[in-house]
Amino acid sequence: MAIVLSLIRHVKHSYKPHTQMLAPDQTGRWAPTPAVPGSQTAPGLIVYRFGADLFYANEERFVNEVRALVERAPSKVQWFIVDAEAITDLDYSAGQSIRSLLEDLRHQGTQVWFARVSSYLRSDMDRHGVAAILGEAGIFERLHEAIAATGEGRKESVEEM
Repeated sequence: MAIVLSLIRHVKHSYKPHTQMLAPDQTGRWAPTPAVPGSQTAPGLIVYRFGADLFYANEERFVNEVRALVERAPSKVQWFIVDAEAITDLDYSAGQSIRSLLEDLRHQGTQVWFARVSSYLRSDMDRHGVAAILGEAGIFERLHEAIAATGEGRKESVEEM
């Protein structure tokens, strides 16, 4: 029974993973907050964390949530950073959807970067053409490097990422 319940919980999480945004708290430290359309990490910046691998069953949720966050942000989003720490796998259908999303956001003037990209995810990104659209400058090993690349004013308080 415990195994069955564990498998059900795992499948449920894979289909509808936790998502968050990162934003400075009252002390200036970066903390997770709910990924709610109408909010931003900072003016012009959204740092978004997706809590599972990307595959056919959840890629639509990822794309729709990213679009909603960008479209309903209080100011124009110049940089959208995906904290990909929990994403270790990207299947073909998710790769196709993300490529389309990246092209659409680029035409809107939003630069999308992926941070905390593991070697496994990077291999899938290469195979499905996502890395080619992002370019080397759009893939970061560390989150604080991606945040710092958005501008001088965001370098403080991100070293722990």
